[in-house]
Amino acid sequence: MPRIELDIVDSVAHLHLSRPEALNALDQALLSEFEQALEKVRESPASVLITKGRGRAFSAGSDLKELAGCSPDEAGRLEAEHHRVFSQLDQLPQITVAVWCGHVLGGGLFLGIYHDFRVASQGAKIELPEIVHGWTPPWGISRLVELLGFQAARRLLLTDFRLDGGSAEQLGLVDASWTDDEFDEQTRQWVQQLAARPSAALTQTKQLLREMRWLDHEHWDQRAGKAFERCWDTPSAQEAVERFVERRDRSR
Repeated sequence: MPRIELDIVDSVAHLHLSRPEALNALDQALLSEFEQALEKVRESPASVLITKGRGRAFSAGSDLKELAGCSPDEAGRLEAEHHRVFSQLDQLPQITVAVWCGHVLGGGLFLGIYHDFRVASQGAKIELPEIVHGWTPPWGISRLVELLGFQAARRLLLTDFRLDGGSAEQLGLVDASWTDDEFDEQTRQWVQQLAARPSAALTQTKQLLREMRWLDHEHWDQRAGKAFERCWDTPSAQEAVERFVERRDRSR
C-alpha cells in the first residue's frame, strides 16, 4: 500500500500521509515516497501544496519501531533523512500548508514546521515528547525557535506542554484554527484564498523570505542530529524505545 497519496486539482496539490494504522509514523519508505511526490508537485501547475494525514493523526513522528536496535550513528543517519527530505519544501515554488488534525507529535510537529503555514482543528493534540523519552529532537529545532522565539520554543521543548489547536494559534505555532465541525470547510476556503493570489508574486515572495532568514537551518539541523545521537545511546532512551515497541506489538 502506498504511504503517500497525491492528488492535484487545479491550483492545489493535496498530499496525504497514509499510514493510518501507525498514526502516519515517518519511516524511510514514507520519506522516499514523500520526496517523489514533491518532485511531481514542483513540476505541476499548482500554486499551493497542502499536507494532511489519513485517520486519527497528522503524524505521530518518527517510527520508533524502525529505529529500535539502531546504533547512535545508524539512528542519526536515518533521522538526517527527515531533514534532507523535508527541507525540500523550502525549495518548492508552491506555498506549503500543513493541516493538523488529531495527533501531531514529535517529528509530525516538526514536519509541519517545515511548511510555510500551519492550520489546526481545535481538537488537535499537539506535543513534543522527545525529552520525556530521553533524547533531543534531531532536526527542526532552529525552525521552531525562528517561528516562536527562544522562550516559547524552550517551554514547548523542555516541559510537558501539550497544546490543542486553539492554544497553538495563541502561541503562534499555527496560523489559524477552527472547531472540528467547521474545520474542513474553513480550511478549504483559507487555502482557496491563498491559491487565488498571483502565482509569480507568491513564488518570488517566498524566495525572498527564504533568503532573508537569520538562522542557518542546515547547520543547526546537523548540530541537533549529533545531539540526538549522543542521547540515543543512553539507557533512558533505549528503555523508552523498548516500551514503545512492546506496546505496538501488544496492540496488533
